[in-house]
Amino acid sequence: MAAHVAGPARAIKTTSLLLFLLLLSFLATVSSGSLQSDALLRFKAGLGNNAALLTWDPAVDPCNGDRSNWAGVLCTDGLVWGLQLEHMQLAGVIDVDALAAINNIRTLSLMDNRLAGPLPEVKKLGKLKTLFLSNNYFSGEIPAGAFDGMGSLKTMNLANNDFTGRIPISITVLPRLTMVRLDGNQFTGRIPEFRQNLLRAVNLANNELEGPIPKSLSHMNPNSFSGKYI
Repeated sequence: MAAHVAGPARAIKTTSLLLFLLLLSFLATVSSGSLQSDALLRFKAGLGNNAALLTWDPAVDPCNGDRSNWAGVLCTDGLVWGLQLEHMQLAGVIDVDALAAINNIRTLSLMDNRLAGPLPEVKKLGKLKTLFLSNNYFSGEIPAGAFDGMGSLKTMNLANNDFTGRIPISITVLPRLTMVRLDGNQFTGRIPEFRQNLLRAVNLANNELEGPIPKSLSHMNPNSFSGKYI
């Protein structure tokens, strides 16, 4: 008789545990969606001329599975994994701290906008694989350690801005970097050695660089170093 009673009791416990786990999963999903929304809305608040982001509605989750409800937001399994906000005339400030609250962000592309000022502290986004900030109005020197700790970064495009000073040494040691574009800026000084085994494409043209092309880059396309100052 005791064994007969134990069977249904065990089944009830198992069912209760499953329901509890499902509830936790649901609450985690809701919480994640809310955190993502809050972070993205903080990021949006720092931008000027953000009419292109009208679909960023706090009443709607950014992601529905792999589908995005918000313009320029890239989603997978209900999570934001990237931003592709290109050709939107965006201006203002990039709130990196807001983006850092999105744990799964891997891609940040803000090409062809009107963003200005110094390079944002992108090293706070340590899991980025892709960083595209080309064709904006960023300016000033980039700190030597600006990319410290960005061990996942594979592609970087900072072309056609107004960056000055030396090429930051932290770019030259990013272990997974395969492509980097720094052309169309005002970088000065000698070209440093790039120590990445995976590096396949480099463009440093149209800067104010001087001196010889380093041995580590000697196999690259010569047009990547064109410009009257090299």
